[in-house]
Amino acid sequence: MDTRIQTTDVGRAAKLASTREHCAPSEGAQLDRYMIVPHGYGEGASGQIWVADFNGPEPAPDVQSGAAPTAAPCYWLRVEPADGAAATLARESIRRDVPIVFDRSAPGIAFTLVNLVLLPGVHYRLSLWGLHEPSLALAHAECRGRPRTLRDGFNVWYGTCFYRDVDGGALSQAMEALPAAYRPQVSFLGGDQVYLDTAFSNTGWGASIIRGFSSRNFSPLGFRSRTKIRRKLNAVFTAEYLRNWRRGLRTKLQQGFHYFLAGDHEFWNDFPNPPGFLPTLWSRKVRDTWQSCARELFDAYQLPSGAFSRQFNVADALKFFVLDTRLQRARGQDANFTDAQTFAAATTWLRELDRPGVLVLPAPLLARWQFRDGGLLKSLRVKLGLGDHSLADTGQYQDLVRAIRDCPQDLLILAGDVHFSRLARFDLGGKQVVEVVSSPLACLPSAAAGADQTLAVFPDRPTDHIRAEVEYLRAGSATDGNGKRAANSCNNNFVTLRFEPGTVDGDVRVQILCWNITGCDAQQAPSVDWEMQDLVLRKRSAAKSETVPPIAPKDPVTQTEEISEPC
Repeated sequence: MDTRIQTTDVGRAAKLASTREHCAPSEGAQLDRYMIVPHGYGEGASGQIWVADFNGPEPAPDVQSGAAPTAAPCYWLRVEPADGAAATLARESIRRDVPIVFDRSAPGIAFTLVNLVLLPGVHYRLSLWGLHEPSLALAHAECRGRPRTLRDGFNVWYGTCFYRDVDGGALSQAMEALPAAYRPQVSFLGGDQVYLDTAFSNTGWGASIIRGFSSRNFSPLGFRSRTKIRRKLNAVFTAEYLRNWRRGLRTKLQQGFHYFLAGDHEFWNDFPNPPGFLPTLWSRKVRDTWQSCARELFDAYQLPSGAFSRQFNVADALKFFVLDTRLQRARGQDANFTDAQTFAAATTWLRELDRPGVLVLPAPLLARWQFRDGGLLKSLRVKLGLGDHSLADTGQYQDLVRAIRDCPQDLLILAGDVHFSRLARFDLGGKQVVEVVSSPLACLPSAAAGADQTLAVFPDRPTDHIRAEVEYLRAGSATDGNGKRAANSCNNNFVTLRFEPGTVDGDVRVQILCWNITGCDAQQAPSVDWEMQDLVLRKRSAAKSETVPPIAPKDPVTQTEEISEPC
């Protein structure tokens, strides 16, 4: 659905002119039923807005087949410039009312994706209205048009791994209390926004003792028909998505634009490889049906655009590339992590970068190669489904490393999945590469990260003659000063990055903060676990290679006390 500037009819406008409040907490039923999530930038100056009815009727057959709906729309999306901005914008109306038709569906949800034209940098308030309840906004969200300049700063948010059962509302509280200067314009959710394998296991006897492990792990689903398997899985998976979207992630998803990447737990641990700890998935019939059910919901909630990679620029200063390395990953050692066309787009973007760039991944580039000679025990555990394939274990990893070597500009990588936070950098091909890792948002109790998460040299998997010493600048309070994970510890966290113009034309200054979700400061905002204030991404000349000076941290990387009491 593509829209331009539209206005409501006179009668309805007069009726609703004075009703601009957001949903009040007392309207819990309506609040639970509808949701608005700004989903990412579209072409040109547009933004993609996802609107959902969690209890809505299934679309009519002609809608499901792609034909235009025959019924008149009974909902509209209200788009209003916030903070009085419209008074100074000759091209923008005070208000737009865009008709909404829920023309797509998946189990438990009817939804649509609307493309809205948004003026650069303008803050918009979005609300959903219905003819059946014309005096009450059914859902709300906010976003900003993509800016034309970094002069006023550009805020980015990154987080992965959200297990709602242990969150207890901490993420929502942290986002509500996040200082205004760090509120994100764009957020990247790097994966594991749901734990479908754990949700399935938690329906069986014994799950109250160890979450994610129960009698359901040995469920004889493989002896049932595909129809019954699908019915059972749809019930469990739909409930998990509804709980996370309507409750745990709701506050976060209403603020700014969002890009979603897949982790393995959107399907099962180490997807698409059979997990050793979940015998019910050893059956090929169960895995195929499970994957089909999970993918239908992922496409509905997280990937309605259908794109495995996304690109966008901020003015002429900064470029972003969002690359999913999970959805199209093949099984086994040295399998590709995406299709050839998507991979070609990513490597071309890297080699042709003409200004500082940000590459967004679900999992770290700085990862151990687990199938090296002499690593028999480690590789055997991974093959048996008792460990996870890292990005370095995939068949396209070395070509990705080569493309990063050939990249002519400074590169910042955002990654997660590994249940710790850190900031690392290295010099390669006359430029600096910086990797920011953040995980988890809410830790699955049974998912401890490995003790040694550092590499002295990049890449760990030998690739041509590429060799770069890695410098670790910051590490979370759940790790020691060398980036090694402390035993039985977890620091729930997310990172924000503020991009501003550097002192030299074309350079970009980055302020990076890692926020401790379970701690709070005197103002009740989430506490800062670590930060980097003076990182600069340089715009480099393609004609010559320059030596990158190391960044001297203001304070040494030391272990800090983890705050475990919630705000």
